[in-house]
Formats: sequence, C-alpha cells, structure tokens
Amino acid sequence: MRKTLLSHILLKDRNPLLFVAGSMLSLSVLTSSTMMGAYAATPPSHKVGTLKAVQDITGTITDENGEALPGVNVVEKGTTNGTLTDAAGKFKLSVKSDKAVLSISFIGYASQEIVVGTQTSLSIKMTTDTKILNEVVVTALGVKREEKSLGYAVQKVSGPSLQTVKGVSVGTSLTGRVSGLWVRNSTEFNQMPAISLRGETPLLVIDGVPYNNISLNNIAQDDIESIDVLKGPTASALYGSRGGSGAIIVTTKKGASGKGLTVTVNSNNMFNAGFLMLPEVQSSYSAGIGGVYDPTDYVWGQKLDAGKMANQWNPFTKQMEMRELVSSGKDNFNDFLVPGLITNNSVSVAQTGENGSFRASLTHVFNKGQYPNLTSNNYNFTLSGEMKVGDRFKLTSQMGYNKRNAPQIMGAGYSDQGYMYNILIWMGPEYRLADYKDNYWLIPDVQQNWHYKAWYDNPYFMAHEKVWGVYENRLNANLTATYKLFEGANLVIRPGFDLYNNDETKRNPPNILSNRGWDTPGLYSINKQTGYSFNGDALIMYNKNFGDLGIDALAGAAVYSLQNNNLYSATRSGILIPGYYSLNNSVERPNVSVGASAKQVNSAYGKLTLSYKNMLFVDATGRNDWSSTMPKNSRSYFYPSVGGSFVISEVLGTMPSWLDFWKLRGSWTLSKSDLGIYATNQTYGTTIGAWNTFNSAAYPTTIRNAENILPETNRTWEVGTAAYFLKKRLKLDVAYFNKYTYNRQTLANVSTASGFNSTLINWDETIVRRGLEVSLDATILKNKDWQWDATANYSYNHRYFKEIAPNSAKNAWTVAGGRMDVYTDRVWMTDPASGSMIHRANGLPLLSDYSYLRGYTDPKFLWGFANTIKYKQFNLMVNFDGRVGGVLNNYTSYKMWDTGAHPDSDNQWRYDEVVNKNKSFVGQGVIVKSGAVTFDSFGNITNDTRVFAPNEAKVSYQDYARSYGDGTRGITDATFFKLREVSLGYNLPSNIAKLLGARSGSISLTGQNVWMWTKAFRFADPDKADDTQLTSPSVRYMGGNITLTF
Repeated sequence: MRKTLLSHILLKDRNPLLFVAGSMLSLSVLTSSTMMGAYAATPPSHKVGTLKAVQDITGTITDENGEALPGVNVVEKGTTNGTLTDAAGKFKLSVKSDKAVLSISFIGYASQEIVVGTQTSLSIKMTTDTKILNEVVVTALGVKREEKSLGYAVQKVSGPSLQTVKGVSVGTSLTGRVSGLWVRNSTEFNQMPAISLRGETPLLVIDGVPYNNISLNNIAQDDIESIDVLKGPTASALYGSRGGSGAIIVTTKKGASGKGLTVTVNSNNMFNAGFLMLPEVQSSYSAGIGGVYDPTDYVWGQKLDAGKMANQWNPFTKQMEMRELVSSGKDNFNDFLVPGLITNNSVSVAQTGENGSFRASLTHVFNKGQYPNLTSNNYNFTLSGEMKVGDRFKLTSQMGYNKRNAPQIMGAGYSDQGYMYNILIWMGPEYRLADYKDNYWLIPDVQQNWHYKAWYDNPYFMAHEKVWGVYENRLNANLTATYKLFEGANLVIRPGFDLYNNDETKRNPPNILSNRGWDTPGLYSINKQTGYSFNGDALIMYNKNFGDLGIDALAGAAVYSLQNNNLYSATRSGILIPGYYSLNNSVERPNVSVGASAKQVNSAYGKLTLSYKNMLFVDATGRNDWSSTMPKNSRSYFYPSVGGSFVISEVLGTMPSWLDFWKLRGSWTLSKSDLGIYATNQTYGTTIGAWNTFNSAAYPTTIRNAENILPETNRTWEVGTAAYFLKKRLKLDVAYFNKYTYNRQTLANVSTASGFNSTLINWDETIVRRGLEVSLDATILKNKDWQWDATANYSYNHRYFKEIAPNSAKNAWTVAGGRMDVYTDRVWMTDPASGSMIHRANGLPLLSDYSYLRGYTDPKFLWGFANTIKYKQFNLMVNFDGRVGGVLNNYTSYKMWDTGAHPDSDNQWRYDEVVNKNKSFVGQGVIVKSGAVTFDSFGNITNDTRVFAPNEAKVSYQDYARSYGDGTRGITDATFFKLREVSLGYNLPSNIAKLLGARSGSISLTGQNVWMWTKAFRFADPDKADDTQLTSPSVRYMGGNITLTF
C-alpha cells in the first residue's frame, strides 16, 4: 500500500517499477520514448496524454536485400508516439489521423517519411546512407570529420560494446579493442589499468576538453557514447605537447536517442569465480634453515608430520608450548582469500525535444577485493545536455562528479606489508593462519597476537588495524558555445575545468613489526591533495566548397593552467592513547610538510584542410606555445604538421565488385614538450630538529639554471591505408610509423668538485620508436536470423637507439640500432662449446661478473579478437586478447625458490638432506679442470684456455636451489592468451517487458577475466607486464546483467 501511494504521488499517471539490484534501489518510470538499437518481439505502441487511436498501422521494414531490420525507429511525426521493429522487422502503431506521417530512421540507413493516408499495412525498404558509411570520427578539438579525409590512423569503439560487461574500470573493457593501445590490467585492489598508446601515455579528452586530473577510471561506462582513439601526434597536434602521444576522445551521452523522455536502469553484478593464477607452496617442511625449525626466517626447516616436537606459539593460550610440527597450515594462503564481488548499478534519465536534450545519470560501483577488509565504493553523477537558440546559437554542456572511497587498500607487493610476502613467501605451513582470524589481539589496541616477533605482522591484524585509506573527490565540467557567423563559419568557445580533493590516511597500531613504524608506539598520518586544471579554447571554424575545391579551416587560441597543493602531517614518536587515531593524539608535535606547484601554457593554433573532388585531402596544422616552465630564452616554441589522404577508389571510378573503397594516407609531425614544473629552479630544503632542536637547510645538488635548455622534440612520420571490401562487410586498416625523439631533457653528471653532482641538459642522443598496426573489421555472417561481427587487432612498437650520446652508458647493447627495452642481468656461466653450466669446485653454479642481455621487455606483438554473434533475440559476445614475446621477471617463482616455499623444492633430494642427513644433490654441468678465461669490458671472451670435466661434487640441495634462483630462473617469456570478456544475452520480448512496466529490456550472463593460458609463467598473471613482484592472484569474475528501458 505504501509503495502504491508513493508511486502515485511521485509518478501519477506513469507506471512504476521498483527495481532492486545489489545495494542499489532504483525507482524507474515508464515513459513514451524511442530507443535506437533495441527491439522487442511485439513492440507496444505508446500514447501521449488522451490521444485517441483511430487507425492501426502494421508494417515490415527490410534492407536493400530484403532482410529484416530489427530496432528501426517508427515515430508519428510531431508526436512522441512511436515504436520499434521486432526481430522480424515488423511493427504495429496506432495513429490518430489518416493525415499522420511516419518518420522511419535507423543507424546506417537513409531516413524516410511516409504519409499514412488510407494504408493500414506497409512494406518499407530502407537504403544505405552513403554519408553515414563514410564513417565520421571525432578528432582534435571535438571536430567531427569523415574518416576518409584523415591523413592519420583513428579507431572508434562504440559505447554499447563497452557496456555489456562492466567491471571496476572501462579500461579493462578496452583491452584488445584498438590496435596500438596497450592496456595493462593490474591484479591489485584499487589499482586501475595502465593505458599506453604506441608505447606512451595518451591525452584524455572528454567532449572536446583535455582534462589533467580525470582518467578513464573516473568515467561511468554507461555514460559513454563512443571512444575515438587518435593515434600518434599528427592526430592530436592541435592539443599541443599534451597530445604528442595521441589522444583518447570520449564522447558522452547527451540525451535520448529519439524524442521524448527515456529512463534506463541497469544492474551488472559479478562474483569471484576462482582465480586464473593461484600460487602454490610446499607444505612438507617448516619455517627455518638447514632442516632445523626456526620461525624467524625462511622455509627450509624441519620435516613436518614426522613426529618432531618444537616450542611453538599457541594462538589460543597465547603462550609458547611444546607441540608437534604438523602441516596444519598447508592451505594458509587459500584460506586467507575471501570471495570478491563487483556490482555496477546505474540509472539515467534522458529527454530530447525540438530545441535540445538533457541527460542525468547516477552510477554506483561496489568492489570487494580478494583479501579481507578490502572494499571500495565509486559513485558517478553526470549531467549533460544541448540547447538550440534559434538557427545560429547552440550550447552543449557536461558535468561529472566522481567520488571514490576505499578505506583500506594495503596488502600488495614485495614488502612486509604484502600478504603474499607474509603468507606465501616467509610463513611456514606449521601454523594455521585461520586460528588468528578473529583472534589477532594479545592486548587490545596495544599488542598483536602473533607467533613471529621479528619483521612482519599477523595478516589479519594488518587487514583490520594497519589501515591505508584513500578518499577521492573529482569534479569536471565544460561548456561549448557555438555561434553561426554566416554560412560555413562558426565561432566556438569552450571552457572546461576539473577539480580534485583527495585524502590519504594511514594508521599503525602500537607493536607493529614491519617497516612502516619500526617499533614506534603507533602512527597516524594524513596526506591532503587538492588542485585544479583549466582549459579554455576560442576558435573560428570555416568550411566551404568552391566547385571541386573544398576548404576546411580553423584558427584559435587556448589557455591551459593547473595548480596542485599538498599538505602532509603525521604523528611523531607515536600516539598517546592506543586506538585513538588523530593528530591531536601525537606524543610530540606532529610533523607537517606543505607543497604547491603551478603551471600555465598559452597557445595559438590553426588548421587548414584542402580537398579536391572529395578524393584528395591535404591537412596542415601549426601551433605555438608559451610555457611557464621553460626558461625565458626558449619559452615560445612552434611546431607544425602536414598530412594527406588520397582516395584511390574515387579516382578509378569503376572498381572491382569486391572492392568498395580504398585510400592511402600519410603524415609528418613535429611535436615539442616543455619541462616539468620548477625544473629550472634551484630548490632548497629544510629539516626539522636536525641539530637537537634546531632546524637545518640543505643546498641543492643539481645545477638547474639552464637558460638555454630546449623543449624535448619529436618528429614523426606515418603512412597507412584503409579499404572496404565485399559491400563494406570487411574493413582493413594498416598503419606504419616512425617517431624520433631528440633534445631529451635529463640530468647529466658533473664533477663533485663543483659543489654539485648533476646539471640539467638536452641529451645529445636520438631514439626512434617504430611500429605497425593492423585492424580488421568483418561481418562474417549476416542473414535473416544470424549476424556475426568481428574485429581483429594486431600491433607492435619497439624503441631503438638512433644516435648515441658521447656520455651514454658504455655496454654491449647501448649501440646505434640497438633496442632500448633490454633486460640485462648476470648469468650462470656456461661452456661455450657445449652450453653446459659451469660449477665451482664446491659444486655450486658459477655466476658471471658481467651483466648480459637476457631479452626484451616489450612484446613482439599484441593482439585482440572481439566477436559479437546475434541470433534472433539472443546475442553472444566473446573477446580474446594477449601478447606474444617479451620477457618479465617472475619474481614470485624466483623468491619462492630462495625462501624454500616453492612447490618444486619438495622432492627426494630435499627429503634425503633433511630426514636422512644425506647431501646427495649433484648439479648437471661441468667444472673447470684447468686453464683460464679473459673478458673484455663488455663480458665478451677474448681468450679461453679452459679445460672442462663433468661436475661430480655433492652439495646441499638447499644451497644449490637458493643460488640457482639467482640465475635465469626468474626471467620468463611473458606470452599469454586470455579470454577477457564473455556475455550471453537475451532481448526480452515486448510482452514480457510490458509485464515489468518497461518498454524494452535485456538480460545476460557475463564474465570478465575468464580464462588464461601462459607459455611459461607460473603463479602470477603477466597481464600487468611492468611489475610482477608478488602480484596478487588474478580474479575470475562471473555474473549477470539486466537492463530495462522505460
């Protein structure tokens, strides 16, 4: 009764739906609207007000080949009375007059208007809209251009393709979708994907505004209309130095897809369904060294479950007791893990009318991590809209607010604050960790209950009491005003800004053992970060055709400024009252530090595009920046670009039946970047209480007054081609680029006799990055019931030395033509003739004195394969991606060998040594019987008279295994293949949706990070690529998604 009354008061004549999903309660409204791309089996007709239907119209809509078109908009012109075609292309609509006109529209097809008259049954054939098939992309400054006119590579990703499976960040859903875009997905809680484009960090632009403090992680997936990836500096030349590495252009949703009010509710819930990579440990031997039990270090201890007794800590009596050494904690790490969860719920309201549109949305993402007490809440609220004032003036605006709270994020990496470090690497299996789960205090708020007293803590104590919290607030907004000066000319003014206000808190209870506190009686700290960035553009755009010649030009000016502030304070010498975490509770006066930085860049820019007969396009851009971070002598700098596109298919006229479109393109760009903030300023420091109670000052050790320092410069050229085949069911795009970097700004060593140790210079060295990108879009199958669309991406880019500076490092791999992404380390020495490992006389491997090239860290190539298969009301999405080649240090595996936790160390040699006291291990290889060897400075053999004999020396297996780990055991091929996302969905028939009070709806089963194969990697997911130091287990998520539209 109360629900009925509430819905009546709030909604009056509208149908209410109370929808509960996860932790989100959404009240949604049935309205009369049209939604592009969704369809139902028997679509309902919608009536507005007291409209009286006097004529029922039925019809079927097909394409040029006679195949049914589902999801076509059918609207009675001048009203919001409309419907959509079903899976068979059929529709039914009641109109009020025989003078009614039906407006028919669908993406990719020419719109039509049909006078009803006396007709009651219609058969409508839609034709391809050639203008739409000349794909339009959003380029720099938010300018929309036909893709065929561009002299550089651009790739588009539609919003709906990113909204089927929704995790914590949209970045994960971009993985493998764009050639040249490398998304490295972390397995750690609250760490978002790292995204690089052609090996560098791209600029993020939202609705034409480049933001400094907003990332893709701050954007709700359901708010995205599309993403255009502008590859390389030519594509983003008008953004200046910030766009020198390309740009990711996000266009957000502005209103309903058709006239009227639309309310959309979505809920995506995914649960932890196991792990792709879960480390294993041996459980046969205790903590200790040399086969002797010792809980203070290593896991090379006593044999367990063998009747041996030892003095051990009892977590329940909380005292030392003689107890049998048994493997009670063989599943410690697995038992410590908790079920994870991601819920992503959103509700949006959109309205489109004759003179404008608006959209408001609220999204909540809840994430529960794989370790205890890891939770985060992420809220997004957005407002956007468009308004037309007359025929000349238009306003477009967007505002977004993001709030992210993660009260505890600690527990990752190789340190005594990492759970894998504590449990997997150093903890013996003779302790059952679960016994400490709700029993981690010895004295509440004073001393932890733990068997270990040296340098790592009880993991449950860490999870709940040793807290590192992050609280973020970000706001971004922009306004675009467009005024039509005269035919073909527009004035555009676009200001945009972002603000952030973030807090980071840390607290340590007394008696912690790890490095964050070191025996201090408690700690509390807070780090407050605030700041903003502003970007304002004013430009005039002109577009006009003069016969066969077309001119597209713009000229503008921009201001970019930013400011960052930091305030850090922490208790000193501990806290007075245990359990009370406040700066006011500091034993001594709290430590305080303050920081601030600011920057401004003023710019003027222009672009001119000339086209001839819609087949030849030539672009030229120029931009001049005045940067506050550069010295006065080089504060102003200019950089241009040129590019062109030649549409061969327009020239040839008659094309083979299998070739629809073909173009060649090319570009050349010069881009420059300024120095970091205060990089040319001498800085001084102070230290509180350095001399008893007196403060001290420190003079800088770097000479930074470099008045003649130049901007870092990049020179890039790119060539490519694009073609459509088989009636545009197949699209191929290929790009090859070279990017040269010189005048790099770096610190060079100087004689310490000068009073300094380094000086800021332009490095006299040139490097080049070369890459190839291939993308293939195909409609593999299409008929009345089936459609299979697929996208395949392939790319690589590698860095090389082009010219070597005289003061560069002297080694075998820093040479002209050599790659920069080298992995070097010392190696086990081997017999040059046989490759056998050389051992010392004591039977242990011989480690080289020199470092050698071990491999390259960048992959040979990246790939992705995205598929969408539709059958009637069903749809299946399956996305694969991976990397081939490149090496990483599998630190988890290496460190387990060192500590004795590695499962492969549980073998007969170890058993013989610990139980039978028999050191029987003999390393395979040779020893040096006589002779000697000499090396040059790079480690190359210059003279070798050595004579080798088989190694027969018996050694301790523990000693051999630990030294063996110092060699190549950690260097691993990082090749992997991953099933990234999967979704099986069903579009609800209209009669079922109608029962829910909805106009349309869909349900689906979803999965993310579903399955992985690796060539050589064990125990860790190589997806992140840049850091495998005890990375947490990679979580598989499975769940479901439901969407209802009213």
